[in-house]
Amino acid sequence: MPTSTRGQRSLVWTLAVLTTVSYGALYYAQPLLAVAAEHERGWTRTQTGLAFTLALLVTALIAPAVGRALDARGGRVLVGGGAVLGGLAFVLLACTSGYLPFVLGWLLAGVAMALTFYEAAFTVLGQRVSGETRTRATLTITLVAGLASTIFVPLTTALLGASGLSRTLLGLAALLVVVGLLSWQVLPPTGRAVPGAARPAFLPDASFRRLTLAFTLARIVTVGVGLQLAPLLLAARYAPGLAAALTGLLGLAALPGRVLFVPLLSRLGAPPLTLLLFAGLGIGALLLHFPAVLALTVLGIVTFGLASGALTLARAELLARQYPAEVFGAANGRMARPVNLAQTGTPLLAGWLYTVSGGYGWSLTLLTLLAALAVWVLRVPGRRAVPLSSEA
Repeated sequence: MPTSTRGQRSLVWTLAVLTTVSYGALYYAQPLLAVAAEHERGWTRTQTGLAFTLALLVTALIAPAVGRALDARGGRVLVGGGAVLGGLAFVLLACTSGYLPFVLGWLLAGVAMALTFYEAAFTVLGQRVSGETRTRATLTITLVAGLASTIFVPLTTALLGASGLSRTLLGLAALLVVVGLLSWQVLPPTGRAVPGAARPAFLPDASFRRLTLAFTLARIVTVGVGLQLAPLLLAARYAPGLAAALTGLLGLAALPGRVLFVPLLSRLGAPPLTLLLFAGLGIGALLLHFPAVLALTVLGIVTFGLASGALTLARAELLARQYPAEVFGAANGRMARPVNLAQTGTPLLAGWLYTVSGGYGWSLTLLTLLAALAVWVLRVPGRRAVPLSSEA
């Protein structure tokens, strides 16, 4: 049942704040926390990197189960509790000096990420709002959460400089716990399932498999370019300050990309717009083959940033239009697993290509081709199957 306008606004802003804090503390702060852990506890980059990689694997592997649970139970316990769990994970990280408890802490953080990142937030949102209201609400959440790195990178840096690793972890933990507890007042206590009624089960169809493959390819492209942009520019003899500014432009361009998504959606429709965004990734990656030409580099960065920012909205929009709200969490979670696994494996792939080629040309060529493949996959017609069945 739709909530009042005031209730919708409270829900949207609660999810916006919760996702911002979760992304900021659990994801964007991690590189800074890892370096501090290496300095204070004597661990290697391989050890800290392994712990975070395992956390991302947990996030990916449990995504389908989280989606089904959100469909059935709503977001109060799961999403709000996920933020609290993230806080508890950071408390463990702050209080331990051993490596195995450190890994355990990041594994718990991986569960928290699955419960509090966009996939979970969009599922909870879809249980209460629909249509254009849901699209605008999704835009609000992503615009606010898009500032997570802008807020938490300098915040974490300042905390580490002033108080050290353990107190920084405890400060971030307190912030996660407070946000999680406050969200309990707003997030819905139940999902869309009716007690005692047959529960619909999500059945992946040909259309869903094409969507999943296309967005998995796109995630490889976005992560691959994001990882390599700064070293690519430095290798092309850009000054460090200019390289940093251009790398920041990639993230900055994502925000207007999300703003432009809503008016373009009404004019083009979701599938054609998504094809255009996949093509934008490919064009951006292609232009980065010519880093010596500043104008082409800037154009490639802006094109890529606009497209990657809007794709966050496109994925939620396509799923929400294609599948009922009762199984949106299951569909979103099922898609999240391969997409997030691709994100986890892309750094290894990019590193291997750089090692064997001695440069970034092979990698950029592959990423351009993968973006083109994503366009082709989404354009291939397929027979639509019925996505629901009855499950007691």
